[in-house]
Amino acid sequence: MIRKKYSVADFFAGCGGLSHGFELTGRFNVLLGSDIKPEALETFVENHDNDRGKPEAILEDIQKVAPKGVLKMLSRFGVKSEGQLDCLIGGPPCEGFSQNRSINAGGKVTEGTASRVNRFMDDPRNQLFKWYVELAAYLKPRVVLIENVPDLVRHKDGGTLKEILDALDRAGYVASVRVLHAADYGVPQMRRRTIFLGQRKEDFARTGIKLQFPEPTHKPFPLHYEGLEEDRLWLPGDSGYWPSVWEAIGDLPAPITKGAGMASIPAEYPSAADSDLRRFYRGSAPQIYNHVARPLGKSGLEKVRAIAKGQAASDLPDHLRPKASYHYSYARLRWSEPARTITKFCYHVGSGMFAHPVEDRALTMREAARLQTFPDSFRFVSDNIRELSAMIGSAVPPLLAKKIAWSVSRYLDEIQFADLSPEDKKLVRPQATDAVLKRLQGEEWGHEAERFDQSALFAEEG
Repeated sequence: MIRKKYSVADFFAGCGGLSHGFELTGRFNVLLGSDIKPEALETFVENHDNDRGKPEAILEDIQKVAPKGVLKMLSRFGVKSEGQLDCLIGGPPCEGFSQNRSINAGGKVTEGTASRVNRFMDDPRNQLFKWYVELAAYLKPRVVLIENVPDLVRHKDGGTLKEILDALDRAGYVASVRVLHAADYGVPQMRRRTIFLGQRKEDFARTGIKLQFPEPTHKPFPLHYEGLEEDRLWLPGDSGYWPSVWEAIGDLPAPITKGAGMASIPAEYPSAADSDLRRFYRGSAPQIYNHVARPLGKSGLEKVRAIAKGQAASDLPDHLRPKASYHYSYARLRWSEPARTITKFCYHVGSGMFAHPVEDRALTMREAARLQTFPDSFRFVSDNIRELSAMIGSAVPPLLAKKIAWSVSRYLDEIQFADLSPEDKKLVRPQATDAVLKRLQGEEWGHEAERFDQSALFAEEG
């Protein structure tokens, strides 16, 4: 009568950080994933299972796959007609996003504009995004999720945002959008992403139930002092503050220095203070993969050693300063704070704040994965450092995705209950709350209160 698990199809999935977060709730079955990169899709399949086995995988230009073909693949899991899929999730790329009015870009022409593209959805570089919305219109899932870059909401003074919301509206969805900060949801990283959540108009019209975004669970620590850098008991995540780099990677064993990216070591963790985040990372993984330290070249090593805490590439001496660099190039992470954004170039110290806090090296891919909140059991399938880095840096942090997934599951539970017949609703009762149990056991609670002498709490010693 009441389903305990909901179905998910993940497009432009990469290695599957978004769908892995949904899977972590225990409330979702990931049925299908698609990506154009073989190593990413192989990693996706390696790390995802559903109640009937491995998900379907689409490794090709997705525009060559008709929506009817997608539905045929989903039919193996019982999704055989429109409206039966619960969640369509993904991050369709928008290659024409940053220069949406570039000359000779193609698309519709506005008179007098010399082949300028005036609409986001008309730009041929955004056809993947358009395909995704058209797929939603065909499959009619209960929930549509779109993940993208944070600057999208401000592009063309909100014009691009309005176009996307209008496109979802035409596809049959009422949608809302929010820029979420990953650290606010327990991720040890300052990373913002735009998230669209859409629900079917017919479901909202029938029930009045609104799909909600998750509320933040963490906040920045209000004070910072240098002593925190050396405090190995400083694990702020359990206290509701942004988790730190130390909390994220400080309990990993030493990395190996020889071997390819998929090399593994036994999951023998050194003695260290514990936290919920660390227990999540460790889980029951028998091996730790992708934890390989690569030596820096002479130039990179000189630059990393020359940058003090809090400094950036612009602070390098003249003879070491590169002609062009990112602000945080060659900078070290700080133990007591979250990491800056982990990007697809996180293997390279010159591409951002990707140097280890104290060791003269770049992050290992396992360390980068932990900063993205992938558990140690998640294995990235590639021996190519650029492929590994791209998979990890491009992913949605699973713990952020998990918080979103909890909100989606609550919404689907409410819709499911609202759709029950009056007779079936009579068979369902609310679970007793603590207040109800106290009332039912009031006599016993009263007796306990009589026996408990509160004055003992304030008695002076001796």
